[in-house]
Amino acid sequence: MLSDQEILELVEKAKGGEEEALGRRAGHLRPLVCRWALVMTADPDDADDVAQLVMMKMLASIGSYNGRSRATSWLYAMTRNASLDQQRRKRRDQRVAEKLGRLAQAETLRLEDPLDKIEMKRTLRLIRTLLSKLPMRQREVFDVVELQGLKPTEAAELLGMNPNTLRVHLLRARRAMRKEMLSRDHRHGNAGE
Repeated sequence: MLSDQEILELVEKAKGGEEEALGRRAGHLRPLVCRWALVMTADPDDADDVAQLVMMKMLASIGSYNGRSRATSWLYAMTRNASLDQQRRKRRDQRVAEKLGRLAQAETLRLEDPLDKIEMKRTLRLIRTLLSKLPMRQREVFDVVELQGLKPTEAAELLGMNPNTLRVHLLRARRAMRKEMLSRDHRHGNAGE
């Protein structure tokens, strides 16, 4: 492991433009970061992801390290924050997966009648056909909100979108789907049914 003095020397090299040497020397810190991350995440894969992220952040911000605190304290704080972020993401993803599982199970229970299943298959086939005509972003939004049943705020978080932007895409997708369904009904003589 590198000492605080060696890390300070790395900072000076970084400021001097010795990027390649910096990367090689900083690699000596990775096992320590990985060990800290493993203690915090209790998962080797998550720890490896956290260590990778921390090393990239460290290399990107080492030039701004001022030496007021110990370098290992600075690195530990970065590792701790990245580990906490990783755990939050993992819990959020787990909640979304559980919710999708419950929704799928509820949908399965609802489709007990064979005629309902046939009608649902026809409807889903039509929806898939109509969805394929939508732009990709509208298709994603429509699928997550209308077909998977997530609330718009949850869908926005899942898709990494601003909630207002998601609502605009959802509105446009609904309008396009409605327009296409009405034109199909009209073409097939079902307008009065």
